[in-house]
Amino acid sequence: MFGLIVRALASRRAPSITLFLLTVLSAGAAAAAPQYIAASTRDLASASAQAAPVADRAVFMRRGIDTRDLRPDTVSQAEQEVSAAIGLPALSVHGTWMVNGSVVRGRDSNTMLLVHRSGFCAEVVLDGTCPSRPGEIAVNEATARLLGVKAGDRLRYAPGYEQRPLTVSAVYRIADPYSDYWAAARLVDASRAQPAPLLTTPETIVAAQPQTTTLVVDAVAGGDLFARTAPLAVRDHVIDAGRQLGQRGFEPETPLRVLAVNIYNSQLDIVYAVPISLVELLAFCWIALFLAVRHGALERHRDIGLLKLRGAGRARMLTLTLGQSALPMLAGGLVGLAAVLPLRAGTGIGGMSATTTDLLSVAAATVTVVGAILAAAIAERRALSAPVGLLMRAVPPRHVGWRYGAVDGVLVILALAGAYEAWSYASRAPVAGTTQQSTWLALLAPALLAFALGVVLARVVVPVAARVGRRALRAGRLGVAFTATELARRPAVPRLTALLTAAVTLFCVAVTTSDTTTRSGAERAANEIGADQVLLVTAPSRGALLAATRAVDQQGRFAMAVVASEDAGVLAVDATRLATVARWRGEYGGADAAAVAARLRPEAPAPLTVSGERLTLTAAAPRGSATVKATLAAAGGAVVTVDFGRVSGARADYSRPAEGCAAGCRLVSFEIVGKGAVRPVAEPPATQPPDAAPTVEPEYPAPDAVLFSALRGADGGVDQATFADRSRWRTAVGAGPAPAAVSVTPQGLVITPGRPVDSDPYVFVDDSPERLPAIAAGVRGAEFAASDPHVLAFPGIAVPISVAGAARAVPRVGRDAVLIDLETADLMGGDLGGGESLQVWATDAAPADLAERLADHGVTVFGSGTIAARAESYSRQAPPSTIRFQLLAAAVMVLLSAGALGVIVAVERRPRGGELASLRHQGLTARTARRAMFGGYLMVATVALVAGVLTALPARTILAAPLSAFPDRWDVLPAPPAVRPGPLLLAAAAAALVFALVVALASGRPRRDGGESA
Repeated sequence: MFGLIVRALASRRAPSITLFLLTVLSAGAAAAAPQYIAASTRDLASASAQAAPVADRAVFMRRGIDTRDLRPDTVSQAEQEVSAAIGLPALSVHGTWMVNGSVVRGRDSNTMLLVHRSGFCAEVVLDGTCPSRPGEIAVNEATARLLGVKAGDRLRYAPGYEQRPLTVSAVYRIADPYSDYWAAARLVDASRAQPAPLLTTPETIVAAQPQTTTLVVDAVAGGDLFARTAPLAVRDHVIDAGRQLGQRGFEPETPLRVLAVNIYNSQLDIVYAVPISLVELLAFCWIALFLAVRHGALERHRDIGLLKLRGAGRARMLTLTLGQSALPMLAGGLVGLAAVLPLRAGTGIGGMSATTTDLLSVAAATVTVVGAILAAAIAERRALSAPVGLLMRAVPPRHVGWRYGAVDGVLVILALAGAYEAWSYASRAPVAGTTQQSTWLALLAPALLAFALGVVLARVVVPVAARVGRRALRAGRLGVAFTATELARRPAVPRLTALLTAAVTLFCVAVTTSDTTTRSGAERAANEIGADQVLLVTAPSRGALLAATRAVDQQGRFAMAVVASEDAGVLAVDATRLATVARWRGEYGGADAAAVAARLRPEAPAPLTVSGERLTLTAAAPRGSATVKATLAAAGGAVVTVDFGRVSGARADYSRPAEGCAAGCRLVSFEIVGKGAVRPVAEPPATQPPDAAPTVEPEYPAPDAVLFSALRGADGGVDQATFADRSRWRTAVGAGPAPAAVSVTPQGLVITPGRPVDSDPYVFVDDSPERLPAIAAGVRGAEFAASDPHVLAFPGIAVPISVAGAARAVPRVGRDAVLIDLETADLMGGDLGGGESLQVWATDAAPADLAERLADHGVTVFGSGTIAARAESYSRQAPPSTIRFQLLAAAVMVLLSAGALGVIVAVERRPRGGELASLRHQGLTARTARRAMFGGYLMVATVALVAGVLTALPARTILAAPLSAFPDRWDVLPAPPAVRPGPLLLAAAAAALVFALVVALASGRPRRDGGESA
């Protein structure tokens, strides 16, 4: 029996090989599904963790500590407790010990935290020495400017250090504010409105003896945590740790638990959606194999009829006929499974073992092959039960009846139900904080629509073809007549048309969906990054960043200085380079980036510059005295402070060194402090005890006025006429202490300071517009329209703005934000400080050594990001992962339908060749014979191709809504079009090429007499 089956397969090689290849494809794709789920869920977890902000990967444990529990080892013990309780691998655990207090300055004070954070000296850039002894502190650069201190100065701090001042051992700048170490930065400086904390040793906090302190321990998971531990296991560890530590007085805050749950839910999206595509693939596989076997059985009808005439039993006939299909299918299933297993993905979702994943692959391949054999048995059943006379006919009958209509009706009803489910899902507004889960019927809606429209089209093809054939015969157009008659009389045409239409539809839907998802990820990445690449940097000041970037790229072709304040929703850019560097979109304020940049940079007064190694100030204070300092910005952005000392009495010259101004400096401001002010003092004399209180000079009435007449250097300067021009001077912008009174006389600028304890001592050069032009996006535009608009351009610096345009979003900082010019905002701020996030945006044309060039100008690069890398991380999220499998399944469906087409064409090749040979002897031309040989099923493929493309449009635009591009439903930018002509036509062309090749190969080469070649 087996030998008979093998000889039968050898005699009909083409259908047998086709069945084998179709089963290899089907079983291989089915076996790959569990492996794909395991690999993609693991990649998703890793990508989500790496892309998550540091604060989202952390667990915070907060506890109050009173005076009784103050010990130097309090922080280290708490770190050990938290680490042991959580018990996850590769955690970075650091403790932050905080004291709420204030720096005392005479009768004034500044609220400021005194903080110890373990290991902080390794994470900051120090100008001085790391605090190591009790009473030593490190002060942030901005705080040092605010307090007017430097390394070696002393500060009084309450509580604990009113009478024994703290020593400033260093001024610090955070090296990498985005590193895992600074996960608790928001807890330390949550509002960013208060000065940065004073960093110190634990012994300093213990010696202060505060009534209460706060201890925060943050445990930060590395980006590879979820590659080692399943998300639910991470969640359980965090919950258990919160319960244990809660009993010891800690208050837990667990963003890591939320992240783990979100990652697990995204993994479930893959587990939920990939089987949908697998079900579609299996159904398609069985239908395609059913058609292939059924029409392949036409070649065996005569053999079955002869067996019946000779009295063969039903079981023997079933074995002989089904074996010719089952044997290639079994071999194909084994080969398909063997091709997938070497690509083992390993551990799957929820810690599923690699063995379980492999068993699921074997089970999927087995189900595929068993279903294929059952489909073959059903296809052979009609031939086994048919009478001998029907089996001996050369032309098979067409089957009609209520069963076919019932199947078509069920498909149409299911398609309508799926369409309603998809439309209902898409029309529901998402509830904040929740995720909607669509039904399987909604996810199957495109496939159901494709099959339903396919069967409807199939019912139309036959009568239309018959009518076209009759008209062509009457008109004498034999080629058209033979082709149309072929379509009308062949029983395979209706079901084959439906199968091909469904395959083309699903393939076009998958290709366009993949295109849209890829573009969505790229557009989101471009919005969140801003330029081809972004370097995260540290610099002495915003001006230094601007100067360094312009020095490195003097032509403005590839680099742009940027300060991003994501908390405040402000993006400050060097607008002179905006059009050449940024990835611009019309939603950012207009299609023309150069025009937007021009609106951000109004014409401003010329800066006041002076150069020389010594500067001379001509000033007078007739009725008192005041200490005067000038702040200048060097050409490289460095801050130069010249202390002219005390000005008193009649007009006189005060000359001081100006280190850094030999090449020229821009005058920024004057600081005028009256005699009543109490300033920090330097180290006490040797005769004074180290813990003695600072020297405080006796208070005198503040002077009524200080007159400035000239500021000169070796070259240039500010003359008396400029000092006497009131339009060139201003006080601080925004809310704050009462400013000094400013007036002018022909002799120069007159400044009358207020009370030292509650006034702003600064007067600035007014070389900026009255209001800062800004592009406002989202609700910020509405806010500004309803009030006197101010923005926090930089931490602690509020400036008035004028809205120069509206936008849907701003790159990097999101929807509700503003875009401003960095240089103009820096001039208006006047503090010459830094910002929340200093960055350099660069194009792909930037030199490879850009970081080294910036370092040569005092700008240090500590991190970077690119649009390509961010887009790649989005491609590993749940929706793109499921869509990739959908695309793979759809491609396999096209090949399956093409295989079914090939089997049908090959089976009908011989009888069709005989018919055409007879017609050739009766006078049919060779050209008409060739057209008839190839034209029939090519026309079927063409009709299905056109119908599939047209069906893909509603299937993609209306019914594919349940698959969102991002799990978080990000919508800062409008979604790209669901269908682009290019990818749609490319998919159609690929399917057309496959169908044409299959028909050409399966039809054979016609002989000159019209028959078919061997």
